[in-house]
Amino acid sequence: MQDFLGAMVFSILLSISFGPVALIVLGQSMTYGFRSALPGAFGAAVADAVFAAVAFIGLTSIEVFWLANRQLLTWAAIAYLFYLGVLTFKKTACAVATRRAAGFVAVFLVTLTSPLTIAAISSYAVTSGAQLDGRGMSLNLLGVLIGSFLGQMLYVGGGEMVKRTLAEGPHLGWLNRVSGLCLIGFAAWQMGRFLVL
Repeated sequence: MQDFLGAMVFSILLSISFGPVALIVLGQSMTYGFRSALPGAFGAAVADAVFAAVAFIGLTSIEVFWLANRQLLTWAAIAYLFYLGVLTFKKTACAVATRRAAGFVAVFLVTLTSPLTIAAISSYAVTSGAQLDGRGMSLNLLGVLIGSFLGQMLYVGGGEMVKRTLAEGPHLGWLNRVSGLCLIGFAAWQMGRFLVL
């Protein structure tokens, strides 16, 4: 049980760090409500659990696949962040496209390309001293999945609160423009880092 709680607390702390995934989930919740942001939150949690499985089990085949396709995955994530940033900034009327764009698969893939997530979970796997075999492995993976989802739920709930608070107040257009610019900024920053490396 200690392994489960340790992994869950670590994963909550990791997932509440503000970045592109948090901005996507928060923006989705503010624009379309609580339910529409749940698939993205779950996508981020599953991606964290995949990283944990790689780190805990040492699945070299997955590591080799990620390393072999790192460039492609990173460029796809950068392109997606630019796309979502422009879409959010313009607040297009096509709500269905935005809902699909910020759903499970897209957020899962963006999370998979996050170097911070990879490094953090690998570091946790090395330093935690957790039991990483049999039942201990299952408890650790479950802790990462649940913790990450709970962390993302802070953004889902926060976005819903902002939406309700401002529903009768000022127009949310300025918020969409700020969120869109932040997403574009994250994408540009990732591109710059990737080109320098």
